[in-house]
Amino acid sequence: MPPKADGKSSGKEVPSFEVKEIPGKGRGLVATRTIEVGELLLDEVPIVTGLSPVGSRLSALLCSIFGLLLWTFLLILRYKSGTLDTDLALLRGICLFFLYQFVSFRVSGMIVEGFTVFGRVRSLPQPEREAFYNLRCNLGFYVPVLSEALIFRSNAVSNDMGGCVCPVTAMINHACLPTALFAWDEERGHHEVRALREIKAGEEIATSYVDLWQPTVARQHFLRNAMRFTCACETCLESTEESVRRMSDHRRSAGSGLERGIPDKLQAGNLEEAIKDLQALKELTILELGGRNLISDEMDMTLKELEAQLSKQKNSKSSSEMPSKEATEAEKPSSSNENCEKKGDDSELEPSSSTCKQRPAAAKAAAGSADED
Repeated sequence: MPPKADGKSSGKEVPSFEVKEIPGKGRGLVATRTIEVGELLLDEVPIVTGLSPVGSRLSALLCSIFGLLLWTFLLILRYKSGTLDTDLALLRGICLFFLYQFVSFRVSGMIVEGFTVFGRVRSLPQPEREAFYNLRCNLGFYVPVLSEALIFRSNAVSNDMGGCVCPVTAMINHACLPTALFAWDEERGHHEVRALREIKAGEEIATSYVDLWQPTVARQHFLRNAMRFTCACETCLESTEESVRRMSDHRRSAGSGLERGIPDKLQAGNLEEAIKDLQALKELTILELGGRNLISDEMDMTLKELEAQLSKQKNSKSSSEMPSKEATEAEKPSSSNENCEKKGDDSELEPSSSTCKQRPAAAKAAAGSADED
């Protein structure tokens, strides 16, 4: 199924982007008109999907177990034939075995993934198969299975399972200040690309391959080791002023700390602190991305929900305190205008200006004898 590109102007559908060569990056997508925040740019059905993480690890584990049995069998044969005539040689063989197991588990995972992708690509219709092989590969020549595995790993996007390849989405390059955001629609099985912020005509549509809140050094380290390229976006260029880069790193580090702390405060029921931190995180997002964006809009909606929840809690607390307050008022002593009377053999109560005082029976008897005299 061909990808859909949304966007309308004057009642007619207008392509929101075109494929162009980007200096130093290869092919990329460039906006052909102004794109609004949150606008749907791509809606693709994957042409190739990988194994689920569980299936991939299980297959790699089975390959490693097979290697373990084979290596043990060879060691036993060599030991019985006298080839391993010393304990040192046996120890060396065991050490090499554990090294093999460590390497083989990683290699086995790639081999299993390669064979899986190879089989699925071969079953594709010719146009989709050509689209897959036209994607970037870190290998300069074709090697069956290995090439398919490398193309998949270099171009796959997340689908909440084992990754998937969408031909047009795969051409979206990286930028540390992205203009687009990826999303997976699990219900429909589609991969979506939306505008993260307003994109001007002629501006590249780019996304971030790494966590937005990582500082420059961490981002570059990950991209060099995992993605095999060095980022050359405006944020990472050597020509960028050191003070500007330092300020950006400071905002990203602060944002990372806030993002990690908010769930803990929500779980602890500290809504006021969570709202305060989310508000600060939203302001950092706007500063770092250069204005209103899709992330800040979602934070606004979350803030409204949390504030409504907090208001509901306060109202519930106030209503629960009202009966106890009324009960306290009812328990207060009666006013001085009311008469207190109590009859008894040992004591007698009489009214006074403020309270009802108790007169002992002995004092009452003394007063009676004085009257008789």
